[in-house]
Amino acid sequence: MKRLFILIGLVAFSVTLSVGLCEAQVKPGWPKSVTIGAAPVGGVYFVWMGGFAKLLHDKVGVPANVETTGGPVHNTQLVDAKQLDFGGVTAAPVWEGWTGEGWAKGKKHQNTRVIFPMYATYFQMYALKKTGIKTIHDLNGKSIGVGPVGGTPATYWPKILEAAGVKPGRITNAGSSDLNSQLKDGMLDANGQSVGLPWGLINEVETTHDVNVIGVPKADAEKFIAKYPLFAPGVIPKGYYKSNKDYDVETITVWNFMIAHKDVPGDFVYEVVKKTFENVDILIATHASAKETKPEPIIFSPTPLHPGAIRYYREKGIKIPDKLIPQ
Repeated sequence: MKRLFILIGLVAFSVTLSVGLCEAQVKPGWPKSVTIGAAPVGGVYFVWMGGFAKLLHDKVGVPANVETTGGPVHNTQLVDAKQLDFGGVTAAPVWEGWTGEGWAKGKKHQNTRVIFPMYATYFQMYALKKTGIKTIHDLNGKSIGVGPVGGTPATYWPKILEAAGVKPGRITNAGSSDLNSQLKDGMLDANGQSVGLPWGLINEVETTHDVNVIGVPKADAEKFIAKYPLFAPGVIPKGYYKSNKDYDVETITVWNFMIAHKDVPGDFVYEVVKKTFENVDILIATHASAKETKPEPIIFSPTPLHPGAIRYYREKGIKIPDKLIPQ
């Protein structure tokens, strides 16, 4: 019994010490905890933000809670409204929010500030091989899933298909896992997303089903990009998935960025950015797409940066374009 009390005491002391060390690193004016906007469970964002939360706790000393959201559009709205401290976004949705165009419908969301580049997103779909669907042009009259309302795929897959002259019979919005179940049950013909490589759901489905990985052919991508220049052509290399072992998949890409509310303290944001790049291995261990998390692509941000982030990039010798410096 005496040994048991000693053991309990040691465990309690260890937990208290751990919490004390975490709190000791929190400087005056810094938040005691933060919230991070991700996306629905099952997507890359939800996995990725779990790694970011661990990094903030372990290396910055601030506990973080990952919130399930609709994705980039929703994260832009929530960070702008100060209901989230951080959020993952893709370039086009946060730019439309800033300018009041597209989904924003005239309302400008200019309380957001980009702090670091995450990775490039690849637009990709899959269909069971037995359906005979091999390209987006086989989707005329078909039923497709494009992720939840407020996410990048739900916002832009319909526009990509429209630019390609494709008219699906039905478009369904839900989380990737739910859409995958519907596809397996024959309720959907194809399931689409825009995520970093690899999309774990395709890896999972390939273990039990033969599928075709579908992108956006170059000619169709060029039509779309001409109208939405924040996007770029890209290629999923052959062999990346079991299903495309013999061919590249042409498609469309767009950069992902982490944003913060403009009122988050500058010295805190500086420390977050600094610790992120110093400990990117934590993010890579969470998802391979974080191999692209480097300082240099910050110049591709579509909207202004947070002053705390600007301080870090200038220290690294990166010239920040005037358009990215907030007024």
